[in-house]
Amino acid sequence: MYRGDRDQDTICAVSTPHGVGGISVIRVSGPKTLSFVSQICKFLPEHPESHRAYFGSLKDLSSHDEIDEVLATYFKHGKSFTGEEVIEISCHGSPVICQSILHQLVQLGARPADRGEFTYRAFMNGKLDLVQAESVLSLIESQSQQAAKLALRQLKGSVSQKLEDIENDMTWILAHAEAGIDFSTEGIKVVENDIVLNRLDKIEKSLEELVGTFKVGRLLKDGFRVVLTGLPNVGKSSLLNLFLEDERAIVTDIPGTTRDVIHGDTSFKGVKFTFLDTAGLRESVSDLVEKIGIQKSREATGESDFVFFVFDVEKGLSAEEIAILDGLDPQKTYILANKTDRLAQTPEVFAVEEALQNSKFFQKIGDLESFRKRRVFFVSALDKKVRSRVLEDLVKEFGDLQLENTVLISNSRHLENLTRALENTRRSKSVVEDGLGEEFLAIEFKEALIAIQETLGKRFDDQIMDRVFKEFCIGK
Repeated sequence: MYRGDRDQDTICAVSTPHGVGGISVIRVSGPKTLSFVSQICKFLPEHPESHRAYFGSLKDLSSHDEIDEVLATYFKHGKSFTGEEVIEISCHGSPVICQSILHQLVQLGARPADRGEFTYRAFMNGKLDLVQAESVLSLIESQSQQAAKLALRQLKGSVSQKLEDIENDMTWILAHAEAGIDFSTEGIKVVENDIVLNRLDKIEKSLEELVGTFKVGRLLKDGFRVVLTGLPNVGKSSLLNLFLEDERAIVTDIPGTTRDVIHGDTSFKGVKFTFLDTAGLRESVSDLVEKIGIQKSREATGESDFVFFVFDVEKGLSAEEIAILDGLDPQKTYILANKTDRLAQTPEVFAVEEALQNSKFFQKIGDLESFRKRRVFFVSALDKKVRSRVLEDLVKEFGDLQLENTVLISNSRHLENLTRALENTRRSKSVVEDGLGEEFLAIEFKEALIAIQETLGKRFDDQIMDRVFKEFCIGK
C-alpha cells in the first residue's frame, strides 16, 4: 500500500478533525518539507530551530495574497513523530483556508497523505513498533477514560516490552536448539532438556497471562455492551433511561411499545457502557414489525457482553420467563427484579443463595432454582441509586479496572498471534518431553517466534500493513 518510491514523497494532510473550529493543524512530512513550506511561509528562517514555532503570514504562490496568519512548528529529521523532517502549520479552522493551504503544498510537489501514512512512516523509521502504531489509533478513538489510559500505556510500550522479553527467551532457545543440531553428530549436548523446559514453561506462562487479559482489555477499549431483555411492559425502557440518565426510550403502559433495538452510551468509573433496549419477548405476536423487533432482540442478546433480564417482581416469574432465563448464559446474565416500589417491603440486593433463603420476597416468582448461579438485583426504575449499585457490581466482575501496572492486550490481531505462539510453545514442550531432538524443536518453535515478531512488526507483509493502517484517518 505504501511501498516503493512513495515512501520518499513529501506528504501533507489536515491532522485535526474536519469541519469548522478555532484552529486546524496541517502536517507536512518528508525530505522536501522545509523547501516546500518556506515558499509559502517566507517568515521561516533558512535554518529553523527544531521544536520551535514561528509566526507569520502564509501567502498564495501565484498572487502572493495572504491566505492566513499561521504558526509553523518545525521538527528536525529524526526528532519528529514520523522520524522525518516535519512542519505542522496551525491555521484558523476554516475548511476553505485548510484546502487553500493544501492546494499550495500540492502545487509545490507535495502529495496528499494516505490513511495512517504519518503513523506508517513512524513505524518504518523505527519511531514505533507495530503494537505502538496500533495504539495510536486506539488512543484517538478512545471513548472513555479507561480506554484512553489503556491505549496510552500500550503507546508507551507496556505490551511491546513484554513481547520483547518473550522474544529474547525464544531466541535463546532457538539459538541453543540450532547449535545442538550442529553438534549432534559429535554427541555433544549443548543444553540440557530441563533447562529448555524451564524456559519454555516461563514463555508459556507469559503468553497465557497475556492471552488471558484480552477479555478485560477488549472491554476497557470498547466498553461493556449490555442488553435489557424480558417480556413486554416489565420496565426495560424505564431502566434504559435510568442507566443512560437520559429520556432515550418512550415509556408507556402499552405492551410492545419498543419495536426496534434502542441504544445509548454512558460512562461509569471511566468505563464506557452501551445499553440496548430491545423489543419485549413474547410468542403470540401478529404484528410483523414487532416480530422483526423480537428477532433483533434475540440477535442483540447473543452478541452482548452482558444481559439484564428484567421481570415484574410484583407479578413474579411466569413459565415463559423461566424458559427464557434457561436459554440465557448464566455467566453473563443479571436478573433485575423490577418495580420493587410496588412491594410493601423493598428488599436489598441479595447474593443468589441469600435470595433463595429469603423466599418471602419470592412468593409469586415460581421456580427459585432458576436463579442459581445468577446475580439478582431488586430494583425500581424510580430509584436513581439503582444505576450506581448495579454498574458497580458489574465493574467488580473484572476486579480492579484501575490496572495501572498490568499489561493488557485489547487488539484481535494480537490475540490471534499470541494464541498461535502459545499453541506452538505447548507443542514445543511436548517435543522436548518426548525427546524428539533439537531439529524438531527448532521447526516447531520457530513458528512461535514468528508469531511474536509479526505482532511487533519485525516481520510483516502488505496484508498485515493494510490490516493495521486501513482503519486510520487521513492525517494520522
